[in-house]
Amino acid sequence: MRPLQIRTTLPLTLILSLTLACAGGPSGDSKAAEEAARLVRELADDIWADTLENSTYYRLQEGLPIEKLEDLTLEEYHRNQANAVAWRERLARIDDAALDGDDRITYEILDFQLHDDGADDSDFWLTFDITAYQAPYAFTFAQQALAGHALDNPASAERYLALVREYGDIADQLTAKVEGQIERGIYLPKAGLTSTRATWEGIRAASPALLTVADERLTALAEEERAGFRERLDALIADHVTAGFDRLLLALGDAYETKAPEAVGIGQYPDGAEVYQRLIRSNTTLSLSADEIHARGKAAVAEISGRMQTVRDQLGFEGTAREFHDQVKQDPRFIAASPADVEERYMSFIHKIEPVIDGYFKVQPEAAYGVRRLPLSSEPGMTFGFYNPPTADDPVGYYNYNGSDLANRSLIGAGSLIYHELLPGHHFHIATQAENDGLQDLRQHYSVGAFTEGWAEYAASLGIEMGMYETPHDLYGRYIMEIFLATRLVVDTGMNALGWSLEQARAYMREHIFHSDVEIASETLRYSTSIPAQALAYRLGYEKLWELRKRAEAALGDTFDVRDFHDVILADGSRPLPVVEAGVDRYIAAASQAP
Repeated sequence: MRPLQIRTTLPLTLILSLTLACAGGPSGDSKAAEEAARLVRELADDIWADTLENSTYYRLQEGLPIEKLEDLTLEEYHRNQANAVAWRERLARIDDAALDGDDRITYEILDFQLHDDGADDSDFWLTFDITAYQAPYAFTFAQQALAGHALDNPASAERYLALVREYGDIADQLTAKVEGQIERGIYLPKAGLTSTRATWEGIRAASPALLTVADERLTALAEEERAGFRERLDALIADHVTAGFDRLLLALGDAYETKAPEAVGIGQYPDGAEVYQRLIRSNTTLSLSADEIHARGKAAVAEISGRMQTVRDQLGFEGTAREFHDQVKQDPRFIAASPADVEERYMSFIHKIEPVIDGYFKVQPEAAYGVRRLPLSSEPGMTFGFYNPPTADDPVGYYNYNGSDLANRSLIGAGSLIYHELLPGHHFHIATQAENDGLQDLRQHYSVGAFTEGWAEYAASLGIEMGMYETPHDLYGRYIMEIFLATRLVVDTGMNALGWSLEQARAYMREHIFHSDVEIASETLRYSTSIPAQALAYRLGYEKLWELRKRAEAALGDTFDVRDFHDVILADGSRPLPVVEAGVDRYIAAASQAP
């Protein structure tokens, strides 16, 4: 077990003050403090060990052998629920008042994560793992595991065949869940069926080639062993994998579509409102109702719309927002001529911010960063791109961008996007957390969307005060992202809690945002049929971090140092927002007392 440390560059006097501020009365008893620290560290290690044992993704990240693939059954859900109960009981036996420093933060994270929010089997049955936005993940990680599986002896060949069988088992598990939902009268909204079926048809068609082993991977096997392996593998793919996908597609056939609801949103199902409220908490880490979030979203949309109007006025544009957006989409200044041009535009904003980053951050990640194009096969199914953190095999943090259909991909928001994805956004946070060897394994890998995406949006907005959005169009590009995320607060709650139709949500977004109808159609379908409440994390996390910064500025006045504030936010890695808030309040208290 590695000792926990606080990674920080704050002055020594402030570190001491923070330590004292974290401590409670009984923490003066060294034996009680040591015992509490031991218990919380052991609990964190046990939770991480269970996660690592059962997660294909994390085992791939850690370079560990893949012994089994994902289990998506109700039985596994119940196992996880039982684990949570046992871990919660262990947490309750820890004297949290005896904890300080990093151990206190670990306790606060676990206290939030293990909170009994009333989840029951409804939370299992009201999630649709089959959608186009969810389905590929388990199979993508499985494909990576199988592609990297060494076939250097008969035992490893047997293990490969067992993993291929488990690959097919995933499809059977999903079919069983669909059938269980049907028994309970739960059907995916009709609007999501077309893309869902197309996704499964695509995975079905691609799987045989992805699972078949090239000759060069079998050179360690004797010729007769190779022949037997290939025969068994071909039969397994045909009789179990492909047949499993056929069974799933049959379950989603015409009879299913007949009963699928026209309405969208989780709120239409029995217990849906309660499940959605739990999803709000787990995704945003905040105790907000759907009505509160909806109102906040509408207020943010109105405020950002005013700022966008100001920019249009500065540019002398007299038409509507939609007319301006249509004009910008065709403006050749924001259309890349080639993927190389896309990369040059992104990196021009990065090179612009690099010389001033020291004025805002004391601690920066060691890992390099850059941009690269997505694999061509991935581009058709991905609207934008994603950040890929450094790994042992590839120690560079990359923003992977979509380089297709460039004529219809305006780069007016290039600055806002790359500051969100690289620095000071995702790369600064994720690489710094991964490099912090003072954190326990669970803490190094812990991730919560409200922090991760909230920080990235806060970071992109820093570009305004840092002077990075030099032209009105650059600033407008930043506002385009802001209003997009604000509208998601409105339409996600609208469709999942307030009875909005899919078209009502799409009309609202078309009225306010820059994105195309195709993008709007895809996004609203994702919010309402696949991952309700996930889209709320971005804007609400951003708002919370700005709220905490303004609180610190008001409390500390002229002594406020933005670099110290950013250290307080980033040094301890991803945390639920209430844990971040507690840390900021301790920082304010300590800094207020410092000489």
